[in-house]
Amino acid sequence: MQSIWNEIHKLRSETPLNGSKAQKNRSERTFAIDYHNSNRYRLVLQEIDGSKTAYYFSTPIYNRDTRKLIDVSFRLTNGNICTTGSNSQITLADSVLMTNVEGSCSIELPQNCDFVSSKEVRCGNIVLIPTVNGVVFKCAIKKNEKNCFIVNVAEPFLNIRANDRCFALMRERFKPFVVFSCIGAADKTGDIIDPAKIEYQKLSDNKFWLEFSSTSPMAEYIIFEANLYENKLFQDTTVESKNPTMNNTFGSVAFLGNSLAYGEQWLYSRLDYSKISEIMDKRIRKAVLHIPKLSKGQTQLSATNVKARFCSFGSNWNNKIASGEPISDSSASASYQSLDITNLLAEPRTGTITQSEGMILRTRDKSNEFSVITTGDSYYCPQILEVNFR
Repeated sequence: MQSIWNEIHKLRSETPLNGSKAQKNRSERTFAIDYHNSNRYRLVLQEIDGSKTAYYFSTPIYNRDTRKLIDVSFRLTNGNICTTGSNSQITLADSVLMTNVEGSCSIELPQNCDFVSSKEVRCGNIVLIPTVNGVVFKCAIKKNEKNCFIVNVAEPFLNIRANDRCFALMRERFKPFVVFSCIGAADKTGDIIDPAKIEYQKLSDNKFWLEFSSTSPMAEYIIFEANLYENKLFQDTTVESKNPTMNNTFGSVAFLGNSLAYGEQWLYSRLDYSKISEIMDKRIRKAVLHIPKLSKGQTQLSATNVKARFCSFGSNWNNKIASGEPISDSSASASYQSLDITNLLAEPRTGTITQSEGMILRTRDKSNEFSVITTGDSYYCPQILEVNFR
């Protein structure tokens, strides 16, 4: 994600909210910001027809202390490379040091960093990219090569929650302090073509060895993100047929469809309604969920209701809740899979918000293809819920 504003510009030019002339021209006018907004997850704009449009990001886009919109970029300050996240301060030198009021985490680097631009810092064969609360590592690799890192945390005895694509050090039972999540193996253009894997070894109470790899012979890069944790707008997890007992509640990427690595994969997702309390009494005109794409292709997604409540921490393929009525199919732009979820979020006759148990996302057609998208746990490319209301 280049910036918060860039993503909103992109959405307003690529995906008109409805068919009216006023809405089709909405990308051409100056943003009229609603400065009364106090929700850290959203930015609100005034529309020329008198309505408002809220852009809810799946992770906070305002800094917790300053309440200012996050500038997703690196900066040079007194010779130091820094960035500020939603609840963190991050400094790059011979390590990536992420700190907040709950503690600190450092990731050792093979050499000192070189500032290239506000969006890119280099460290040998590694490119570092800012996220809204951490850093993406884009590591150039050769066949059968692994990228290894030593991670230190200030506070020992943090519990571990991990699988082969996500590693989280837990501050509480259901709340991490820091999360490392594989984005995937990328080709030379940067498109994700295959999963990446993570292995770990505990060296001491506050030191860990992490290894990232890919089995794809076409992989030019391994990409993963490291972030200090913030609560999310969506509670979600993937489930998959090849690993039927696996849960991936903090994973930031889904390979929806069929892949050799995961078999058939679905994404269960539920909105945290406490984070949209300001519009609970409004009349919803349209609600569209924009999910960032990380792979090429126009594979369509399909959303259905779930028949009962699911647990994002306990769901897997073996115990998955059955799907219910169809919601909508996606339309794909260059950057997003977009789903009209108006009927899931609002009562059709009155437009008032109705609380549902969530939805299931999967590919529309059964085939041997997959679509790589981000989940609600991505800080690199957050999902965006666009809600137009009065």
